[in-house]
Amino acid sequence: MIITCEKCGKRYKLDVSSINTPRVKVRCAHCNHGFTVRNEPERESPAPLDRPTPYRHAVFAISNQKGGVAKTSTCLNLGMSLALLDKKVLLIDFDVQANLTISLGFSSRAQSFFDVLYAGSETLSDYIRETRFPGLHLLPSNSRMALLTKYYMYRPGFETLLRNRLQQVVDQYDFILIDTPPALGFCTLNALMAADQVLIPTPCEYLSMHGIHRIEDIIHFVRRKSGHDIDYHILVSMHNRRSTASEVIHRKIREMFGNRVLGTVIEHDEKMKESQIVHLPVWEYDRTSPSARQFMQLARELAAAAGGNAQQRE
Repeated sequence: MIITCEKCGKRYKLDVSSINTPRVKVRCAHCNHGFTVRNEPERESPAPLDRPTPYRHAVFAISNQKGGVAKTSTCLNLGMSLALLDKKVLLIDFDVQANLTISLGFSSRAQSFFDVLYAGSETLSDYIRETRFPGLHLLPSNSRMALLTKYYMYRPGFETLLRNRLQQVVDQYDFILIDTPPALGFCTLNALMAADQVLIPTPCEYLSMHGIHRIEDIIHFVRRKSGHDIDYHILVSMHNRRSTASEVIHRKIREMFGNRVLGTVIEHDEKMKESQIVHLPVWEYDRTSPSARQFMQLARELAAAAGGNAQQRE
């Protein structure tokens, strides 16, 4: 079993074949930190998503009607990990708070999708920016995104404005990830109509399951009203394996939603919080951290579902 020191990040191979207790106390030989690890068998690599045929281009809306579930962190770090697998990735910041835009080092005054529409432009590529990370591009957000509802909501075809403009660039990317706000409105509806998959991040908290059910209801509504073929999967995020309540709810989520729950779990990790402070993807901040490795595992899981190569770039 591979273990990682909680304090310094040093990794060790621990032989637990002769240990029968569910928890093992260990001490790091590098920094002398003592901690406890769970004695559980090595997990196999997660199986690909249950999808009948591989798809060439994947458009994911990262969505949950509950706030604080790590939607933006998932969008940023999954996008970075996919880029490290030599995928060309477009991130779309569709939240007026512009946290994804700021996290990638762009000004919150950068031109957004609102500016695309307000200028009457049909050329989305003029507003897409290269990030400092190879293969990773961004359509920024700004405070003017709040005006989308005022100017465009309820116009005929308003819900397909993003989808129509994405058609110009979709063939240029392997993955497009759309960060959405925690409310149903212009942005979330446009993101769902543009996506072929919804990724629902959820922590293992009691109220989080209500958030899953709400976004499920919205997805079913979109399917019925528009005939748009959209699927969804659930990502367990911010998981605390040391919490009994968290583990119980984790099992409950898997029982309730079956193979819609992805094999990869993103655990609670202080390195993730630290990386947010310095506006870096966690892989760039500390690639030995649990969350960095788990996001890379998630990227491989989704890349395998897409029928593509999942070799990591050095």
